[in-house]
Amino acid sequence: MASAGPGRVIVIGAGPTGLALASELALAGIECVLLEQRAGPRDESRASCVHARCMEMLDLRGLGGTFARAGLPMPSLPVGLKGAAIGFGRLDSDFPYMLDIRQNEVEALLAAHAGRLGVPIGWSRRAVGLEQDDGEVRVTLGDGEVVRGAYLVGCDGIRSFVRQSLGIPFPGAENPGSVILADLTLDGLPMDNAYGELTRRGLLLVYPMRDGTCKAVLYDYARAEVPVTEPVSSAEVTASMARITGRDLGPRDVSRSDRYRSHSRQAPRYRADRVFLAGDAAHTHSPAGAQGLNAGMQDAFNLGWKLGAAVKGWAPPWLLDTYHAERHPAGAAVLELAGRQFRRNNAQTARGRAGRWLWSRAVAPLPGVQSRLAASYSGTALRYPAGPRAHPLAGARLPPAQVAMADGTRVRVYELFHDGRFVLLDSDCPGDLPRQVRAVSSNGCSPRLPAAMLVRPDGYVAWASDERDLVLRGQEACRAVAHWCGPG
Repeated sequence: MASAGPGRVIVIGAGPTGLALASELALAGIECVLLEQRAGPRDESRASCVHARCMEMLDLRGLGGTFARAGLPMPSLPVGLKGAAIGFGRLDSDFPYMLDIRQNEVEALLAAHAGRLGVPIGWSRRAVGLEQDDGEVRVTLGDGEVVRGAYLVGCDGIRSFVRQSLGIPFPGAENPGSVILADLTLDGLPMDNAYGELTRRGLLLVYPMRDGTCKAVLYDYARAEVPVTEPVSSAEVTASMARITGRDLGPRDVSRSDRYRSHSRQAPRYRADRVFLAGDAAHTHSPAGAQGLNAGMQDAFNLGWKLGAAVKGWAPPWLLDTYHAERHPAGAAVLELAGRQFRRNNAQTARGRAGRWLWSRAVAPLPGVQSRLAASYSGTALRYPAGPRAHPLAGARLPPAQVAMADGTRVRVYELFHDGRFVLLDSDCPGDLPRQVRAVSSNGCSPRLPAAMLVRPDGYVAWASDERDLVLRGQEACRAVAHWCGPG
C-alpha cells in the first residue's frame, strides 16, 4: 500500500525538533506527515532548559508566554566551581533568563501547537526503508505502507535511521564517563536558581522546576565507568550526591533516575538531495551548557520556512542549500562550546585544575566576559553569513523592540511574525509585494532599528537599510524581496 503526496514533507521523529519543524511546515500551508516509532508521548526527560534565543523563536509564533508560564525562569547557568555562573540578566532580550522545563513538557506544548495547526502525530510508525529519486522520497514503514513526499527530514536522534540509510557518517567520539540524571526533591538547596558544584569527586548540577522538584545531573567519578544499562537506584543518587558535595542536601522522592553516556559528533553534511538531517540526527554533544534541545529547535525554525518555500514553488534555487551553510557552522560552534566546558570541568591534572580555578574565579566574572558568555550560551550571539557590503544587522537576529504602527498603536516587533511570513518593515513600504511578505508600514521604528528592514520568518534580518531617500530605499527593498522571495 502506498500513500501519495507530491506536495507533502515527511518528518521522522516527534521530539522537540520534529514537532517544531512539523508546525513550521503546517504554518506555511504544507502537508506534513510526522512519523514516530514510539507508541506515545514521552514521559521521561533528559533535556531541561530552554535558552533565550529559542524562547524568542517561540515568541515569533505567539508561544513565548505559554512556555514562560509552564517553566521556571533561572537567572544564571552554573559552569564549574561552586558559585561560578553565567548571568543572563544582561541579555538584550525579552527573555533574559534560562527557562527550566522538562523535555516531556516541551514536547507536550509543541504537540498541542502542531495539533492546532492540523498536524497529526503518527505513533508506532517505524521506518524500515528509505529511497529517493529526482521527483520524490519514499519511506517504507514496518507494516509495509510506503509514504511518499517531496522532501524528508530526519529528526530521529543520535542513532538516526535516516542518517544511516543515507550512508552519512557521524564522526566524533563518546564522551568519557556516564552521567546520572534524576528527578527528585532537594530540601537542602533553595529552588530559586540553578546550582552547580564541582569538586575533586565529581560534578553536581541542579535545575529547579516550577512544581518544586528539580532535575539533578551527577557526574560521579567513582561511578563514571558503570555501564549505562545498570539501573540507578534512589540509594545511588543519594550516595553520589553526598560523595560529590561532601554533605547531605536532603534528597528525597526520586521519581525517575537514569544513566547515560553522551557523545560529541557531527554529520559532515545536513542534506542529501531531498533528505535533510536536523537535531541530534545531525549533531550531538555533551550536556554541558544545556544546548542540545535548543540547537535542534533552531535547526527546525531555520529549515521549516525554506522547505515550505520550496514546496510552494517560490524558493530561489539556492535557498535550500543555505540550511547546511547556516546550521552546520552553528552546530560546530555548539559542539566546541559544550566540549570546551566539559573538558574544563573534568580536567584532572594540576595544570588543568589551576586553569579551571583561574577561569572560574578571575576571568568568567568580568563584566565583558559575562556579556559574551551570556550571548553565546543563550544563542543570541548567532549570526548567519551576509554579503560583503551588507548592513551591520544583516544576518543577525531581529533585536527586541516596539514599533509604532500606521494607526498609532505600538506593538512588540516579534508579534508581527505569528503567521510565519517575511516582514518588510518600513514607513513607506512598496506595493505589489509577493504574498509571502507581510508589509508593515510604521510611523517611526524604534531608534535601535534601521529605517527599513526585511526579516525572515525565523527572525533573522535578510536586508536592512539606513537610506533616508524613500525612492532609493524602496528600490533597495524591492531588490531584496526579489532576491529572497522571488518575483511574486
